[in-house]
Amino acid sequence: MEAQTKQCQNCKQDFTIEPDDFGFYEKIKVPPPTFCPECRRQRRLAWRNNVTLYNRSCELCKKPVVTIYSKESAITIYCNKCWWGDGWDALSYGQDYDFSRPFFEQYDELARKVPHMALINDDGIASVNCEYTQDFAFGKNCYMVFIAWHIESVMYSYFILAGRDMMDCMNIRSKSEWLYECMITSLSYQVKYSRFCLACIDSQFLYDCRDCTNCFMCAGIHNKKFCYKNEQYSEEEYNKILASYRLDTFSGVEKAQKEHDEFILKYPRRFADNLRNDGNVTGDVISYSKNLKDCFITKKSENCRYCDLVSDGKDSYDLLNGGELSECYESMTPDQSNRNFFGVYSWKNQDVQYTQHCHSSKSLFGCAGLKKNKYCILNKQYTKEEYEELVPKIIEQMNNMPYKDKNGNTYKYGEFYPAELSCFGYNETEAPEHFPLTKDEALKKGYKWQDNIQRTTGKETLKPEDIPESINDIDDSILEEVLACIGCKRNYKIVPNELIFYKKMKIPIPRRCFYCRHEARLKRRNPFKLWHRQCMCDKENHLHKGKCEVEFETSYALERPEIVYCEKCYQQEVY
Repeated sequence: MEAQTKQCQNCKQDFTIEPDDFGFYEKIKVPPPTFCPECRRQRRLAWRNNVTLYNRSCELCKKPVVTIYSKESAITIYCNKCWWGDGWDALSYGQDYDFSRPFFEQYDELARKVPHMALINDDGIASVNCEYTQDFAFGKNCYMVFIAWHIESVMYSYFILAGRDMMDCMNIRSKSEWLYECMITSLSYQVKYSRFCLACIDSQFLYDCRDCTNCFMCAGIHNKKFCYKNEQYSEEEYNKILASYRLDTFSGVEKAQKEHDEFILKYPRRFADNLRNDGNVTGDVISYSKNLKDCFITKKSENCRYCDLVSDGKDSYDLLNGGELSECYESMTPDQSNRNFFGVYSWKNQDVQYTQHCHSSKSLFGCAGLKKNKYCILNKQYTKEEYEELVPKIIEQMNNMPYKDKNGNTYKYGEFYPAELSCFGYNETEAPEHFPLTKDEALKKGYKWQDNIQRTTGKETLKPEDIPESINDIDDSILEEVLACIGCKRNYKIVPNELIFYKKMKIPIPRRCFYCRHEARLKRRNPFKLWHRQCMCDKENHLHKGKCEVEFETSYALERPEIVYCEKCYQQEVY
């Protein structure tokens, strides 16, 4: 089949479905999408709340819990021990399919009745002391960590797949220890304020450096020691320079960060931070993969497209977060599943479609909260023969009686859930990180909005300007104080393990709350979007005459100030 140009029914922009795409849709027996890739990503993101938290009570045991669901969502929440326990049965919510009503209307009613986990984690089950974590498993002593597993003593971090003793980090996928304010940094120890680093030790403010020890404010250097601004110094000279910056003080760190941001703009960077892939890969932060297109922060995967934050994925399209999966489509966190279509936090499943919070199950359609079940539709149990007879009839009815949202978009079989049915306001979700909208813009596009996001202001007992500049002048009394963010004015506190970390790493007390620090890291991350560009190298000693003519797809937009090179020119520059 030849490539076809379609018009997105949501944004009305043209998009292309290529022959390989048609082959995938035919393989898994779903129709081609009617939303463009960008609108599909935005729609999935509008169903995912990562970091907006509320205080509520478990509606089974009545104990206080922290949750991603506000009271306004009207979602029934259970603490994770109650949710995983035997005190309730999701099959008791089962209902007959009504062929006189659209599928999404019926499914929305069911999903809102079935209890949800307050936070999706395994605290007290397979994790220890990890109550304040979301989309989290197999951890120990972690606090305010989101999308993570197999980690220990990590705080205020996002998408951490391995390691221990980290704080304020993002996208750490290989074992590291004692990291602070690092992104995409692997196999490193005692590194601070750094990005895209590999196997570095006792260093700070590095960008794209490898195998470096005791280096400060450098970019693109490999196998170096005692370097400052890419220049070699003696150990004595280096230590004197480092001491002059007073990185134990808040003002010293702020000055160094600004200087570092300006410094790294002078040095070229590769068009994509991709590592050891087997050809035919487009996207950014992809490693040990092959045959990937339009993927971001993806590892050890093959034959995938439009997948974000995926590890060990195979033959899948349109995924948001997930690992150890195959032949999955339009899903969010379909971990350890095969043929999981249109799933939300549904793990260890096979041949399931339109499920939310269903686990270790097989052959489900339109179900919520089921565990170790099979042949169920709208949480009602059927025999294998009944299930296989009824599902095709429902799919036919979905096509003949589609759901219509407020903007006139039609949802037949093969589309992800309408954004207007999400139990989250747009501003509670991950969507604004990639597609920022004002309240009026969001409401006009059919999204919800949460006006009562939980936060405390005006209760501070210690003003930002009164916090001692140096961590060396901080004692345990800071643990009793209520601080105020210099950005959003939100109140926050320092907890004991956090102070221990700051003391050991010589890090000043932060003047910004976790949410503002997280937002600042997001701004340093390249967008999940590609632009077609040409290499900017014009050095004749780089195996070309005049300007390099190599073209590529990159996450650096044309108007950005960075110097962007193709892989060969970049290697000539840094090796």
